[in-house]
Amino acid sequence: MKEVLKKENEFISVSINENCEAVLVDKKSGTQWNMGAMAFQEEDPILKGVAWERNERSFCDFYSGTFKAEKLGEDLRITLMSPPNNRIMGSFSCKVILEENYVEYRVYDIDESINNLSYPTSIESESLVVPAGVGKWIKDKSAGWECTFLLQNGGLNMRWLGGLKDDEKHGWIAILGDDYADTGFYTNGLSAAPTWLKSMGKWGKNRSVRYYFTSNGYVGMSKIFRQYAKDIGIFKSLEEKIKEVPSVNNLLGGRILSFFQCSTIHEDFYTNQMLRVPQGVKENHGKIDVKLTHSDVATVIKEAKELGMEKGVFNMRGTFQGGYDEKHPDIWPPEPALGTVDELKEIITDNQNPFSVVLHDNYQDIYQHSKSFPNGIIEDERGNLMPGGPWHGGLCYVNCPTAGVEYAKRNWEDLKTLGLNGYFIDTAACVQFYECYDKEHPLSRNGDWQTKRELMQFYKKEGLLLGSENAADFGAADLDFLENRHEQIPGETIPLWNLVFHDAAFSARYGTNGTSGGEPVRMLENMLWGYAAFWPVNTLEDWRNKKQAFIETLFVDQWHKKVGLAEMTNHEYLSKDGYVEKTEFSSGHSIIVNFADEDRVIDGKTIKAQDYLILEE
Repeated sequence: MKEVLKKENEFISVSINENCEAVLVDKKSGTQWNMGAMAFQEEDPILKGVAWERNERSFCDFYSGTFKAEKLGEDLRITLMSPPNNRIMGSFSCKVILEENYVEYRVYDIDESINNLSYPTSIESESLVVPAGVGKWIKDKSAGWECTFLLQNGGLNMRWLGGLKDDEKHGWIAILGDDYADTGFYTNGLSAAPTWLKSMGKWGKNRSVRYYFTSNGYVGMSKIFRQYAKDIGIFKSLEEKIKEVPSVNNLLGGRILSFFQCSTIHEDFYTNQMLRVPQGVKENHGKIDVKLTHSDVATVIKEAKELGMEKGVFNMRGTFQGGYDEKHPDIWPPEPALGTVDELKEIITDNQNPFSVVLHDNYQDIYQHSKSFPNGIIEDERGNLMPGGPWHGGLCYVNCPTAGVEYAKRNWEDLKTLGLNGYFIDTAACVQFYECYDKEHPLSRNGDWQTKRELMQFYKKEGLLLGSENAADFGAADLDFLENRHEQIPGETIPLWNLVFHDAAFSARYGTNGTSGGEPVRMLENMLWGYAAFWPVNTLEDWRNKKQAFIETLFVDQWHKKVGLAEMTNHEYLSKDGYVEKTEFSSGHSIIVNFADEDRVIDGKTIKAQDYLILEE
């Protein structure tokens, strides 16, 4: 096949053929990486403008796109074709740039006839490394037609993806660049191709992806992206954050107590989902279901301190009018069924440093029974309002982030009277990016994430410890702690998030049933990943029944005190079955965790079943 482009420097060489097959060579290690001649494409827009996009793709969704490239000055002009008769779908240009230790593909001048574009083609790899959840390592070579489209906050929490081969050490990492909110990866089995999307129905000027290479496996990939995050300003260390806002230090060596105070009973919560309405719901529709009054919360806090809780965060959920999810964004005043505003204020002012009381709030969702409805809701291209999910408050709609910032600033005038030193804004950095076509406040996906950062920075300027649910990389510089659902799967999960951001934001884990109930999660993962403990309090009786268990988990706080501000420098599996793992921290501490149900011997050291061993320099 005819070669149409050849470039190289002292680190990398790139050669591209007429059919867009390519060979990339990492000169430092001598490793060769091959790109194929086709990439799966979709003819219709991949994103449909709904609250939660579908990641999984049917084989009826895509076609096998092929390419024909010709040299045009220093760049390539590439034609995209579709089977069965090489129907021309359109063309685009590509600039290939070598800059020291990376190669960048910059795609531009894309024909409007192309609705989405997957290019360059995937690199042949023996496994994929995907920053989803805590991190995922995909090794299943038998994967066939199962395709997914992964985008930030829609299958990815960082703007990169990687691949490995040769004893799982030699790897590549692809980092999405310009206008990254309009990009993603189309994956199939062990292949992944960068995929570009239109913005507000039109192609922007540039789309870019950088390829770096490493001989240190997924740890090396993580450290490459860590440096990239610093370079573009989305990384701020916890030490820096503590200097700016001292209350951030309250979670170092502390834990989170989560109180679900109340919610309003809604029959349509069940009927909207075609679920059977539980007994007692219909006759109590519209009533407040109180689980924990302010007095109950104060009692639990007092007892938690007596049991040995030295520092931490008390997250009060369902505190505002109507309870959890009920009246967002019209939250004020607090729900009177829980007690008085003075009682709430007393809890907050009595638990300042080394503690913080944070109130759960949300500026993405808006409900039909809110006074502000329907002002600020996202509109699609046809002018339809974007619905969200059926939550405790019933069917919600999705606010445009611009309106979310306005509502937050309005509400703060009341909230600041409580004397808060921390706050919790749900979904601030964990939902996918949206487009809004409202004529008064149109917003692109790139405008979405920038506006969400504006929301987070508003609270930071007020001097608050700031938390949220999960996070994507753009939120790590502004958020101080994250509550997530990270789970451990032997041989599959790898702590990519922590290898990049462990010392940038504290993390804590809760179960898959969310924050409205449930049991404390297993603490082994918290120890391995250096997370703070998360303790749900469902009722006063539930709390008192678990007091002994609470005491028995305080060892997590002591470990967190040692490693909470440290960079995670390494992770490795120490057993072939993936049940024994080790993490290392820049503080000089490391830990081996045995998730197996039997004792394991590693380097002459016995780690008991479902236990850990701390190693210190």
